[in-house]
Amino acid sequence: MLNGFVFGDRGLGASGDTHPLWTLGHAVADPYLVLGASAVGQIHLARGLPRDDAFMVRSLGPWLAIGVADGVGSRPLSRYGATYAVEALTALLLRPFAVPLSDLRTSHRANAGAFAATNLAPPATSEEVELKLPLDEKDRGEGWGSWLLDAALDSLKKLIPIPLSPVEIPMRDDLQQGASLGWWLPEADFVTAPTEPDLGSVMAQAFEKTHLGLRGHAQSLGIGLADLGCTALALLLNRKTGRCAVGQVGDGAILGLTAQGEVKELVDAPSPDDGQATYTLNHHNFQKYLAVQVQQPAPANPFVTFYVMTDGLSGDLLFSAQPDALSNWAQAVKGNLLQATSPAQAAAGMLNWLATYQVKGSWDDRTLVVVTQREPKDDHCYAAGG
Repeated sequence: MLNGFVFGDRGLGASGDTHPLWTLGHAVADPYLVLGASAVGQIHLARGLPRDDAFMVRSLGPWLAIGVADGVGSRPLSRYGATYAVEALTALLLRPFAVPLSDLRTSHRANAGAFAATNLAPPATSEEVELKLPLDEKDRGEGWGSWLLDAALDSLKKLIPIPLSPVEIPMRDDLQQGASLGWWLPEADFVTAPTEPDLGSVMAQAFEKTHLGLRGHAQSLGIGLADLGCTALALLLNRKTGRCAVGQVGDGAILGLTAQGEVKELVDAPSPDDGQATYTLNHHNFQKYLAVQVQQPAPANPFVTFYVMTDGLSGDLLFSAQPDALSNWAQAVKGNLLQATSPAQAAAGMLNWLATYQVKGSWDDRTLVVVTQREPKDDHCYAAGG
C-alpha cells in the first residue's frame, strides 16, 4: 500500500475563515527535504487584510504534488479560491497513481505483519519550535532562525540592486500557534504501473477539473466565480526518477536548480499585455493562459532543488541585472536550509525570512515551497534518516 503525507493550507468554505496570517510545513521524503512557508504581506497587515496566498504539499508513494496559489487582491474572498485551488490541484495530480479503494478493502490485512510493533509507534515527543513573527532587530543575533534571516538578507542585498532598509518591526508577543504533526512509513519498494501516464495530460486535466470545481465551489458559497479569482502553480515530481511536470496560470514562478548550479525557469506562462492585469484560473478560457511542461532529468546535470513561489517573492528575484544573482540566491537558500538542525527549524527560518525581509516596493504576500535533495549527515545537519 502506498502512503504519504499532506501539509499546507486547508480549503475554506461556508464553515468560516480559518486562514492564518503565517503558516509553514515540512516533511522528509527521501531523498528530499520538503519545506513550505507563506507570510502575509506588510501592506495587508497595515490595512488589516488577510493573507491571500495558499500552498499545499501532498505525497503518495514516490510522487510529490505541490500547489501554490495567489488570490486576486481586489477580491476580498479570493483566499477561498486560492485554498480550494491548492487542495484540488494536489489531490487531482495524485489520483492517477492511487490504488482503487476496492483494492484497499482487502489489501491491508495481507500487510499487517510487514512492520514490527516497535516501528509503528511515532516518536513520544516532538521538538518544540518557538516561532515569533515578525522578528525584532535586537533578537536577530540569537538562534539559527536569526542566522538564516541574516544570511538570506545578505543574499538578497547582492541579488536586488535596491537598498534594503533595516528590519525595524516591533516584536509581536501576541501570536498564537496551531499545528499538526504526522508520521508516515517510508516505502521499501514502490509499486509502479507498467506504463507511466502522460504527465503533461495529468497536469492539464488537474487544472481543468480544478477550474470546474471552482465554479461549483462558488455556487455552494453563494458568491460569484470572480470572487474566487486566483493564480495557480503546480509541480508533480517523481522523487525516485526525478521526472516532473509543471503547470502555471498567472504570475509567480517555478524554478529548478541543477547539480551544476544552473537555475532554470521550468515553465513560462503567458503574460498579459496590460502590466496591471493578471491571468487567473477562474477565467472562462483559462486554458489560453495555461502553460504545461514535462521535464526529463538530464543524467549529467539533473535538478537537485525545486522552488515554487508566488509573485510576492518572484517579483523580487527574477529581474536582477546581475547574471549570477538568481543562481547565487538559489544556492544560498538550499545551503541555509540544509544546515538547519531539523526540518522544523529550516521551515521556521524560511518563514521568518519571508515575513521580514524588506525591499522597496515589495509589500505583497510571499509564499515559497522548496524541494531539495538532502546531504549526508555532518555535525551541523540533521540525520539523513530524518
